[in-house]
Amino acid sequence: MTTTLIEEGPMEAYREKAITLVNDIATSLADMGDHAANDRKRLRDVAQDLTEMFFMVAVIGEFNAGKSTFINAILGDRLLPTGITPTTEYIELIRYNEQPQRVPVVREDGLREWAHPNTGAEGVAIVDTPGTGSVFARHEKIAKDFLHRSDLVIFVISAKRAFAETERMYLELAKNYGKKIILVINQIDLLDEGQQQEVRRFIDNQVKQLLNLDPLIFMVSAKNALEVAESEPNSTGDAHGLAAVRAHLRGLYHESPPARQKLISQLDTALQLVRKYKTESQQHSDVVNLDVIKVRDVERELEQQSMGLEARMRDAGENIRDVLEGVRRRGLTFIEANLNIRRIGRGINREELQAEFDEAVIGRSLQDINDNARDYVNAVIDQSRLYWRGVIDRLNKLQDLMEQEVGGLDTAIYSEQRESLQQAIRIAEAELKSYSSGRVVNDLQTVFTNNLNSFQGSALFTLGGIVTMVVAVATPGGLAAFPLVMPALVIGAAVTAVFSVPMLRYLRKVARDTKDTFNTKVDGLIQNYEKALDELTQKERIRLNQYGTQILTPIFSRLDVLSRRYVEQKATFTEFEEVIKALKAEIEAGA
Repeated sequence: MTTTLIEEGPMEAYREKAITLVNDIATSLADMGDHAANDRKRLRDVAQDLTEMFFMVAVIGEFNAGKSTFINAILGDRLLPTGITPTTEYIELIRYNEQPQRVPVVREDGLREWAHPNTGAEGVAIVDTPGTGSVFARHEKIAKDFLHRSDLVIFVISAKRAFAETERMYLELAKNYGKKIILVINQIDLLDEGQQQEVRRFIDNQVKQLLNLDPLIFMVSAKNALEVAESEPNSTGDAHGLAAVRAHLRGLYHESPPARQKLISQLDTALQLVRKYKTESQQHSDVVNLDVIKVRDVERELEQQSMGLEARMRDAGENIRDVLEGVRRRGLTFIEANLNIRRIGRGINREELQAEFDEAVIGRSLQDINDNARDYVNAVIDQSRLYWRGVIDRLNKLQDLMEQEVGGLDTAIYSEQRESLQQAIRIAEAELKSYSSGRVVNDLQTVFTNNLNSFQGSALFTLGGIVTMVVAVATPGGLAAFPLVMPALVIGAAVTAVFSVPMLRYLRKVARDTKDTFNTKVDGLIQNYEKALDELTQKERIRLNQYGTQILTPIFSRLDVLSRRYVEQKATFTEFEEVIKALKAEIEAGA
């Protein structure tokens, strides 16, 4: 008769609750991406095992560590095949039954099922797994994939080959699933007493130091124990260490019903997985929040860059205004000095007057204006180049961080985010290239050149008017052109005195008009320069704002969606964690 652990009453109700809970957790992992597929399957396996309700004792170990021989020794019967080559490529499940079943049956899940009355108790199944460290990678995968289904792990270690890296890895995996673990050091018949103790101390230290485990350790010779069991079926001696192992297992099965241990064991497995994904959700949230901080840093840099442009524009504008105000002062002084009777009396040469004006008024002003304007343009370009390089650097670092974490993230959710980030990088690189091309410099220099040419033409026109007027009043008959000329002419100093008064008044009016015209031209030039600088600055601000609103804001929005998603995932797994702990407490209390 084959027996399971199914019990009527409260334990049956707990089992149903556990199955529902484990299936709910498996369903929730669908939101965690493809990388959670294996854990979803593990939880489905756990739910199925809870339905069958067998207490599974999984025997794990490297190939040729003597696992199958050890199980046969526990059974006191050569049920499973043994050999010096990796003989087990299936998972062999030996269920409790009053009569042995020596021909295995392959189940739908791929396990080969046997039966025997000496599994330890009704409802207890012993599982033999393929050897770890085998030359057959498939064997190792089969063994690894079964660990989560076990309720107790007996790890068999060869006394001649302790302690392999694969053994450390499997022990760590069993620990991470929350499994009860005992260690069996087999083949001690190959060592003397001193060597046996040395091996025991070594393994004990390794599991404590490397895995922070402190399991029970048994020293056995499964081969010799099996020989004793076959030759002396009723022997009650130590049987080469097997008696101690059997006693421990009997005590384990009797200290708490196997059904209760089964439920608690599998709830522990579910709890470990829930905590794993709770931690993962928190880590994902932390990554996304860090991404948000980085995007906000870039946004703040946009604002600072914009403010920096304003400050530089003000500085450049003030410098150019100072230069042009100097031109204004010198020009007004020049007009005052040349539009008077004394200057007319000495005679005037138009070309000389123009040369004097250019030297005294204009001087280095035009060069100073060009220098200030060019300094501003270069400062904007240098700052913008530096800025966009900084943006590219930050976004590349963000992308690197994302790529590092994407293996643990939901790739379907994060792929759009990565594409947005790559697009942002491409646009930033295009912006950087636009500065490198010199286009901005050429555009602004064209505006400045036109302004300067216009001013130069205006200055020469004003100067030409001055010269024409002075020549007119200095030439015989020239006074007839003015409305203030007296109707009679007299010769000599008296006549000059008579006509000096209206001439002086006229020249003063000409000087005022000329000054007004000159002031207007200088004001226009100042406005043109300020307009050119402002247009460049506004153009840069528009580029920055567009990058922020069209590129960075959507990235931030998607990050915000991801952040909320991970917060919700963490809350879901936190709730599962609390439900599992509460159900375990009820089962352990036997309520």
